[in-house]
Amino acid sequence: MITDKALTFATANLFNFIKPPGAFYDFENIYESDAWREKCLWTQNQIQKLDADVVGIQEVFSIDAARELFETMGYPYFASVDHPHIESDYIYSQPVVALASKYPITHIEAAFPLDSIAENYQTSPPQFSRKPLYTVVDVPEIGEVAVYVCHLKSQRATESHNPDYANPLIGRWLSSQQRAWEAVMLRVFMEEQYARHPIPTVLMGDMNQPLSSDITGLLTSESNHDSARLKLADSWCIFSANQPELVRAPTHYHFAKGNVLDYILLSQEFQADSQYSLADVAAYQVLNQHLINPIYATDKQASDHAFVAATVRFVL
Repeated sequence: MITDKALTFATANLFNFIKPPGAFYDFENIYESDAWREKCLWTQNQIQKLDADVVGIQEVFSIDAARELFETMGYPYFASVDHPHIESDYIYSQPVVALASKYPITHIEAAFPLDSIAENYQTSPPQFSRKPLYTVVDVPEIGEVAVYVCHLKSQRATESHNPDYANPLIGRWLSSQQRAWEAVMLRVFMEEQYARHPIPTVLMGDMNQPLSSDITGLLTSESNHDSARLKLADSWCIFSANQPELVRAPTHYHFAKGNVLDYILLSQEFQADSQYSLADVAAYQVLNQHLINPIYATDKQASDHAFVAATVRFVL
């Protein structure tokens, strides 16, 4: 055995992370100075509980503020490939994703729709609603690990350009269609990168729908039997495979209904039944106490999502 190294990945939807005087979506949505400090402190406490090596984050409006916060927590490396949209003055929309890492990030790129989709299927795929982030992290003793961060299209119905003739069914379908495109475009992009350079690969993010659906399930569904092709699996499923008594914790609540929307997906290098296996999933953690039993004094600026972490242990 050359190394027995553990590596923890985490995904965290920070929920409207914007430094004042910026406002999210509406001029009234500006954090007062005390509220902003409380939000940063809450975020810091959650991240430190997970003690992750690499953190994928979503809903970032203030990129520099996020970079500075994570740097104070021991993450000197930070990556993002997009910028939020400025509606007017200090009003922002369309937050972005980013990555914070304790180890050097040697490659940073935005995932994009491949031309081969349009060429081979005579269709025009849309652009991503939020650009997914593709990075390569250089981990000591392990080497390169490809890490992706995404935030797929929300389930909010697409709005009609003519409210007088809006049809909620069409709006919901268009939203689902966009999310499905994003799932399949991201998977195809990842497959191409893996084919060129097959290294351990991780996808983290807010999928905005359980992977049991036919839409976001495109990320993990079996497409062929080529064992050398990228094969993504849910880290929870890998971890709990031999522990059927475990119950999965929701990562988001809509009214009283809990759902799993936040995922860490792993390539075959992390799957015990693969001939390419290099690591096992040793632990899986969901910080959702603020969703189940919030304490106002500490959770008033909490995220509306749970933070999720998966620890893998390499044995080489």
